[in-house]
Amino acid sequence: MNTFKTTLTNLSEAFAKPLSQQQLDDVSLLVENSLNNKFQFGHEFYTIKDVIPTSLVDALAPYIDSGLEVNSDLIELEARYHESKFSFEFEMSHSLSGLVNLLIDKTSIAHIQIHAIYESDLFSVNHATQEINHEPSAEPSELHGIYCIIDLENGQSFLTQMSADEAKQAMWANTNDRLNGVNPYTTNSKKLTFYKASCLRRGLKTISAFNNCGDLRLVSTLLNLHDRQFNKAKAVRKVMPLNNYKFRCCSKQPSSIDQIFKAEQGSVVIPFNQSVSKAPTATEEKKHTTELLTELPDELYGAWESDTLGVGF
Repeated sequence: MNTFKTTLTNLSEAFAKPLSQQQLDDVSLLVENSLNNKFQFGHEFYTIKDVIPTSLVDALAPYIDSGLEVNSDLIELEARYHESKFSFEFEMSHSLSGLVNLLIDKTSIAHIQIHAIYESDLFSVNHATQEINHEPSAEPSELHGIYCIIDLENGQSFLTQMSADEAKQAMWANTNDRLNGVNPYTTNSKKLTFYKASCLRRGLKTISAFNNCGDLRLVSTLLNLHDRQFNKAKAVRKVMPLNNYKFRCCSKQPSSIDQIFKAEQGSVVIPFNQSVSKAPTATEEKKHTTELLTELPDELYGAWESDTLGVGF
């Protein structure tokens, strides 16, 4: 706790342009309100208190440099695993309510609706009249998808839809590719909130691509900040040798190592040290041999990276 206080005290000096007292107060309140937030890593749970306090500066810098407000009404503090340091570092993103309020206040977006569709709901889209008929059912059922309607001040409206499978793929990419195995979505309500935020970001990407928003600068800035966090996470996602004493026979081995050694992310993997090979005997030649890593069929790999709108949902 003392390290957090020291970091917050010296926060203003960490930037080329000193932060105002209001900015310092907002960041301090954000940290204070987030210290007990839980997240899952592997099979264990941690809180924001377990994150390295000094990493707050690196997480905060892109938002400060972009001229965005950072306070507890708009921003959520998160954790990302740094494999080379065997520790957690800070990351941050806009909350769903904060993102909606920011877009309505600062851009030409007039209204945003985001709703979940369940299997027992009645849902239909009339593209001719551009009308949606959604009658929620009182009976509980599985999530079918998410849809988002963004109304612009010029009268245009955009409908974005995301299936339940796509929403789960987005959360997998966010957890594994952006936060390096850290899962902050530990409850059903947090998962649903993320699904809605993901659908909203997909809609924003569509609007940004068509250049139909009167003020695209803020929209592009918000999308770029989120997408760049994927590259930032990849830079610290360097797999250590698996024969390292901190990993070998360790019950706390990160789950990210177990995911096919991250071959799909392009990480370099150093396998177990192999003994010097010897000439096989006649008996050994008859034995069935297996390779260290086996190739999985293509259908077992997620198709998330092939999405034309990018991975930053």
